[in-house]
Amino acid sequence: MAQFSGGTSTRVKAFTWFGAHSDYKWSTNNSEEVAKGWILSSPDLAGLATKIQVNPDVLAKTVATYNDFCMNKRDAEFQRPADTLLPLERGPFYAMKTYSAMYNTQGGPRRNGKYEVLDVFGKPIPRLYSGGEMGSFFGWMYNGGGNNAEAMVTGQIAARNVLSPKPLK
Repeated sequence: MAQFSGGTSTRVKAFTWFGAHSDYKWSTNNSEEVAKGWILSSPDLAGLATKIQVNPDVLAKTVATYNDFCMNKRDAEFQRPADTLLPLERGPFYAMKTYSAMYNTQGGPRRNGKYEVLDVFGKPIPRLYSGGEMGSFFGWMYNGGGNNAEAMVTGQIAARNVLSPKPLK
């Protein structure tokens, strides 16, 4: 979901933590964010490398490799479509700190401690099991970082139950 408004700034609402908890109005040309130091800028790659605290030679080599992909219309590293490859040839150059994010879903079918899926009355549906985030036990909150453990534990329990079926009544 995105919502845009006119004028000198753009307001974006998105299904993210930032979108749900912020009314920040991003400037249409990023000048306010550069002035705030959120986006770093330099007329050349060496200056930008210094600002983002990376080796200038490594940044120059990375950009040169990317520009070769653009010239050859083939991204050998990430397989981006050729029509999205635009070379970085002259400044100013910009960089912005980003953070890793993980998405997951909440809710889903209810399940018991054996990871049997429960019907609307709370009774196990015979031979229907759920593992991972399908019916997460963190359904009441957004959990970051526990998803791999949840998938391994619930998957193992569900698999044990699947492998030892009891006759249906």
